[in-house]
Amino acid sequence: MRLVAPLVIRFGRGCAIVTALFALTGALPLPSFEFELCLSALADQRNHYGSDGRDGRDGRDGRAGRSIDSQTIWATGETINLNLNGSDGDDGSDGGRASRPRCSRQPDTKHNLEAADGGDGGDGGDGGDGGDGGDLTIYYTDPAQLRRIYVTARGGRGGWGGRGGQGTDGCECDDRHWTIETCENGACDSSEYHCQDGSDGNDGRDGQNGADGQLGRLVLINRDQPIPSESPTRRAAIATLPSQPLTLSRNLWNSRTGAIALLAPGSIVDSTYFEYVDHVEGRFQLVWDSDRVAQASTPGELHLAIDQQGKINVTSPDDLWIKGELSHSGNLTTYRVAGAVRASDATQLELGRTAGRSRSFTLNVVDLAQQSDLVNTQFYIRYRTSRDERRPRFITRYEADIPAERVSQNYNHFTLAIGRLPIRGQYLSEGSLAKIELVITRSYAGRSAQQTLTWQGKI
Repeated sequence: MRLVAPLVIRFGRGCAIVTALFALTGALPLPSFEFELCLSALADQRNHYGSDGRDGRDGRDGRAGRSIDSQTIWATGETINLNLNGSDGDDGSDGGRASRPRCSRQPDTKHNLEAADGGDGGDGGDGGDGGDGGDLTIYYTDPAQLRRIYVTARGGRGGWGGRGGQGTDGCECDDRHWTIETCENGACDSSEYHCQDGSDGNDGRDGQNGADGQLGRLVLINRDQPIPSESPTRRAAIATLPSQPLTLSRNLWNSRTGAIALLAPGSIVDSTYFEYVDHVEGRFQLVWDSDRVAQASTPGELHLAIDQQGKINVTSPDDLWIKGELSHSGNLTTYRVAGAVRASDATQLELGRTAGRSRSFTLNVVDLAQQSDLVNTQFYIRYRTSRDERRPRFITRYEADIPAERVSQNYNHFTLAIGRLPIRGQYLSEGSLAKIELVITRSYAGRSAQQTLTWQGKI
């Protein structure tokens, strides 16, 4: 039997194989569901004609305005005019217009067609932020001196965002539907084809407007001498902390409103201003009483910070667990360390040997870092068993915190009485394949860490 060549060409490679198979074997014609599948695949195929429009270029972002540096002046009663205005941000440029597509003549063809698409407009550039107005610090001795100072510390205006470019329309089909008739050996077949208009391009996004700059702020210091320098925080290496106290200091400020009323009429500054109040100092002393870890070999730093009352607060590093106590006497803060454990040493646990069977079954855990006389230890168990040794499938039989009375400790060795836990005897019988997961929580001086150990074997 001969192959039906038109079917092979019209419906694609997959249909050609099926049609040839039926024709060679002399079987029934191609089933209807296969025929509909081929038509669906053909309908989804479209030939593109013409040239798509090109997208427009994106606009350039505007430059940010210049912020003004802070200034310090001494009021003398003479008139002072200051311009501390931040500059404006630049506008973003507009996005470019898309080019039009080339709409060529629609071809005569035995295919579905799709006309050329329009181009998308470019996005507008964002406006630049306005610059901040400069802060002004004024030393004075008489409030009347402030009324002789005229200052404008306006923030710069944010730039406008550029407009998005215009997209262009897609091409339109000359004929949206047509039919072609094909005849062979006196048998004619009509096929219908479609043309889809090109998609219109999208207009570009408008750029965002830049943010306006901040108003400059006023700082007032009612004295004729510079204020003392301050050292409110400090990081000190524990190993090299001297036996003599360290000194920290801090300047104190009040926050008030109504700055404009204090200056010459027409002045422009933020309404909130800061007024110098006082200077406090505090001393810090470390007393190392831990005999487990020598201060000279202790890693890490203490973070020291003085508060408004002159007391010093201490924060220890995360990798060192310190048991310490702060005490304050006058302007002296003493931090007395009673013990210290490296965080890495808290989780140096390892499984030891097992012993016993059934209700006498025990599992040992060893602390390799030898810190268990200081560190608190809590065990959580997940006990599982499997009946199949070749392909184990473990099922949880018991999980809970292990009570303290089921844990015996000999310095850095722990013995867990697993067989004394409320686990059904059949899952503790000799020869049972078990998997024990221990989640161990170690804690000291308000810090904690967890370590997981897993044992698998026969009871």
